[in-house]
Amino acid sequence: MNHPAPNDPAPNDPAPNDPAVHAPSPEPAGVSAEGPSSPDRVWTARIVLTGIAWGAAIDIFMVMWTWIQNDKGSADRCATALVMPLGILWTFTLVASLLCFRRGAPRFGIVFAILFALISITGNGDVADASMNGLEPPRTPLDTLSEPLRCVVVLGGGITIAYDEVPELGIAGQRIMYTAQLWHAGHTQAVICTGGSSLGRIQPAEAGRMMLESIGVPSDKIYESPGDNTSQEMKNLEAFFASPPAGFPRDGKVGLVTSASHMKRAMRLAAERDLKFVPLPCGYETGADYEFSPKELIPSPGAMDSFGRALKERLARLVNR
Repeated sequence: MNHPAPNDPAPNDPAPNDPAVHAPSPEPAGVSAEGPSSPDRVWTARIVLTGIAWGAAIDIFMVMWTWIQNDKGSADRCATALVMPLGILWTFTLVASLLCFRRGAPRFGIVFAILFALISITGNGDVADASMNGLEPPRTPLDTLSEPLRCVVVLGGGITIAYDEVPELGIAGQRIMYTAQLWHAGHTQAVICTGGSSLGRIQPAEAGRMMLESIGVPSDKIYESPGDNTSQEMKNLEAFFASPPAGFPRDGKVGLVTSASHMKRAMRLAAERDLKFVPLPCGYETGADYEFSPKELIPSPGAMDSFGRALKERLARLVNR
């Protein structure tokens, strides 16, 4: 009886070069090389719909809580804040974090949770107020000025230039308004507008002059001093006071007007130049205390801007700028 050799293929086995040996196994039903299977698409759609439902539930809860806690007007403003880009991002990061933890993806959940916390903290009005509160010195009572100041220096940055090159009050426009109030109240004999820029045709000092002239400050009582930043402004003011122009007042103290959050840095840089100013801060961003509203939990661009400027002032102190 003949038996096949050990290495010979069995009679019913395909030959080694038979195409059937190398043919790929058939794919399971519903699996396609071109994209996700139908069950995958169903699960993806379900997760998206779940996220939308959770987000809508959170937003409705915030609006109703605000209505019950405050009033309908506050609830309307809460709803508006939630449909703004920052409000949508805030809700999305919260929902995404919850979904990732629920679906067994804790690493992604932690990332989204960190983003949610970062947005919530930097965009919170109370946090912004606390950041500014440590920077803003108390207001200087004007009744402490026994006689008119020699002049008031108003630092640039309070004026923006519109598309048609018309100066307008910017976010720090209270600097110009306060300076005009000091002049009309008889607290100063002259005004120095500072600021320079290589980007625009109208310089900040010139824009300040134009705005003050438009609200009744005499042109011959307004002087200009350039400077692209606070350090340069102080350097140029040092030269100005060392050799003032003809007609400039000789007697009296000099006041410095700038935003309250910027005053400490401005006074520090002035002291480095041996310039002595009476601080006249304005444009306070630390708000008055109000009744709590759930809307305050929703981040706002304004609070982020205040938080960023407070951070900028602290960083400037670290690098002595």
